[in-house]
Amino acid sequence: MNRFTSHLLALLAISTLGLFNSCSTYQADFAQAVAEVKPPHNAPLGPWQGRWKSNFNGHEGPLWSILSPNPDDPQTIDFRYRAGWGKFQFGDYIHPVTFADAKAKTLTLTDQKMTLPGGFGTYTINGTITPKTFNATFRAENGDHGTMTLSRP
Repeated sequence: MNRFTSHLLALLAISTLGLFNSCSTYQADFAQAVAEVKPPHNAPLGPWQGRWKSNFNGHEGPLWSILSPNPDDPQTIDFRYRAGWGKFQFGDYIHPVTFADAKAKTLTLTDQKMTLPGGFGTYTINGTITPKTFNATFRAENGDHGTMTLSRP
């Protein structure tokens, strides 16, 4: 069994174990975030949806994110992600990011480290988020790299 297949099987096992809990919770939370945030969008906070694509191996899939203030630290924004690959949805993990001004209209992600669950490694993310655009690049320890492009739902 090659490394990719073993990672995929581990991902499927993790996804299956958390499917009922995280899937229904994330989808409900995302729908609520969409209902609460109405145009015009004046801040980067709120729901985002789009795609991720690996320039390393060509894999790609849907990506959702909810940006919300961290309840314990006013300078931190929680990036809550859910991703997909093929017909599978996986994840539901939170990546807290501290900003000098978390209420700014433009947020810049500079060398933000994010560790994916399930042994998928640590990624560095760089990008810019405005009230209307969310564009970032990612690079993993294993050489994987690509893009994340999201827009308002």
